[in-house]
Amino acid sequence: MAERLRVSRQEQLFRTKFETLELFVRVIAHELNGPLTGMNLTLQALRQKFGGVTEQKLLSSLEKDLAAATALLEELKSLNRYEVFRMRRTDLGREFHQFADQLLATPQLPVVLELGPCEEGLMVSCDISRLRRVWHNIVRNVFDQTVGKIPGSVRLVLSAQRVGRNARVRFLDNGGGIARNHLLRVFDPFYTTKGSGNRGLGLFIARKIVVEHGGNIRIMSKRPYTRVTIDLPLIT
Repeated sequence: MAERLRVSRQEQLFRTKFETLELFVRVIAHELNGPLTGMNLTLQALRQKFGGVTEQKLLSSLEKDLAAATALLEELKSLNRYEVFRMRRTDLGREFHQFADQLLATPQLPVVLELGPCEEGLMVSCDISRLRRVWHNIVRNVFDQTVGKIPGSVRLVLSAQRVGRNARVRFLDNGGGIARNHLLRVFDPFYTTKGSGNRGLGLFIARKIVVEHGGNIRIMSKRPYTRVTIDLPLIT
């Protein structure tokens, strides 16, 4: 009973944070969308007007910064609770296996990737493009842990299995673990320990997407290991 109450309070706190952030995002996204679109159009016009090497280098630098700002805006838009989810009957095990295969095909992968048990026939109702965003956000966090480490020293194990009435996917890595004081806040928006270059939205967005699929996401860590577990309800 106490555990259920604790989870309920955590979920209520998460929803309150999300509603506050959502209001902020709607205002910011509305105000920034127009200027960014105009800047992109102006940039393309300048590229056609100025053909010098120096000018093109400057415009490329501007284009890179503008792309980063546009990407942030799109990430913020994804926090909108009215985001349209295209739910389809999907074999989650097969999709997760394909996701792992795509990672394995990545040149100079910064981790040693292993595929654990990956069952097929794990049928769920989901928007697979949104779930892939979740998986990418989690893997990106693992990749970040490889900075400054000996190449090949960080391992990441992926698995997908049936557990009771759920389809469970897991990410297990030995990238160093997460300190307890950080672990308590990993799902908070804009909370990051990676410096100003990281926006601290990846896991917040991941949790939002999983919750809106009727599932849950948990992170456990004991140095040097971290395990991320996502459960989604199976359908018949």
